[in-house]
Amino acid sequence: MFRVFRWPAFTSVWLGQVLSQLGTQLLFIMAYWELQLRSPYLLSAAGLALTLPNLLSAVGGSLVDRRDARYVMLWTDLVRASVSLFGALVYALWPHAFVAVTLVILATHGLGGSLFGPAESVILPRLVPDEDLTAANGLVMTTSQLAVSVGAAVGGASLAAIGIPWIAAIDGLSFLASAAAVANVIRLWRREGRRWRDQAAAPRPKASVVSQMMEGWRAVARIRWYVAVLPLIVLLNFFFAGVDVLLSVWTHRVLHGGALQFGAINAALSLGQLLGSLCAGLAARMSARTGLLTFGALASLAILSFSFSRSVWLSLGMNFVLGASLGIINAIGFALMQRAIPEEVRGRAFGLIYSFAGIAMPLASALAGVSLRAVPVVAWMWLCSASCAALIVGWWRVAPKGAPGGPASDVAQNA
Repeated sequence: MFRVFRWPAFTSVWLGQVLSQLGTQLLFIMAYWELQLRSPYLLSAAGLALTLPNLLSAVGGSLVDRRDARYVMLWTDLVRASVSLFGALVYALWPHAFVAVTLVILATHGLGGSLFGPAESVILPRLVPDEDLTAANGLVMTTSQLAVSVGAAVGGASLAAIGIPWIAAIDGLSFLASAAAVANVIRLWRREGRRWRDQAAAPRPKASVVSQMMEGWRAVARIRWYVAVLPLIVLLNFFFAGVDVLLSVWTHRVLHGGALQFGAINAALSLGQLLGSLCAGLAARMSARTGLLTFGALASLAILSFSFSRSVWLSLGMNFVLGASLGIINAIGFALMQRAIPEEVRGRAFGLIYSFAGIAMPLASALAGVSLRAVPVVAWMWLCSASCAALIVGWWRVAPKGAPGGPASDVAQNA
């Protein structure tokens, strides 16, 4: 996996992401804690401010396909940095404006993510050769998991130690570091004489944004395997989010555990995902279809076994296996799509995934609690297991056997 650090452009983007994600997690811990102290109902407003802009990922994907993805990443980082640094100043001078400023910062983070996510998915295949793409995806997902864990671990302590304004300032500075990393990629490519796209591949200058968006979506709709797999990806995200919300209920009522056991079961999933992402490069030695089928079957069986377990220790083990399998599946699946989806519509394709997932996950979180009286928790687990199996079968049946475009010709030796 770590051989991907041979490519300076990838290393630069990765390092910027590590710093920005850590800063973001510190901000999130501070924001949610301080908001619930003022009113628990503000947490709903915070969740909406953060998640609703993600629904624009489909539009963001169109912008990524229309423009240079590097500059989309650069400007979204600079905007988020500016808003967080301005927020730090407001926190220090006008603390009574905390709620309004925090909601603005969270909404800006959500909007920035709706642009940055598709752009990162588009640019990653240009930073590493094809044979390192799965390992690169795995490493990106690994650091994302670590950022969540480390940020959650030190967020509360940092709030007590340095205070609200400094946390917002650190978040802003972390986005400046990420912007500098993207600027370094632009510098490296300019020094090598590389261009983002050939003139022949550039979008028609007279075409409007709306017309290009619709044309791109029609092109995505003609990718039959993508159209077949997309609903299954959304379905799995929906049921997995529902299970995640109801896990505390399951731990208390079925496993007869407390907060310690609940935290341990969640930690087992995160540790498994971390290990799976780290091992994604090794799993890439088998074919993508075989890897997806193997680890998809493990994930589906782990969820099913978890639903029948009445032992905390067995549940810990099953959640660890589930996390490891999901880490590998995500890395392989993203790499497969990045290879197989034509570059000119790749941003819109990933934007649609982020948008539909952005709808499915909060919807499932809301429905899970409401449905508790009518639908048992175990039914959510069975449906999650079935949707995982359906997704893997879908990948196996419709994913292209040979991803088009082997090692990208425009990946320079020192890209």
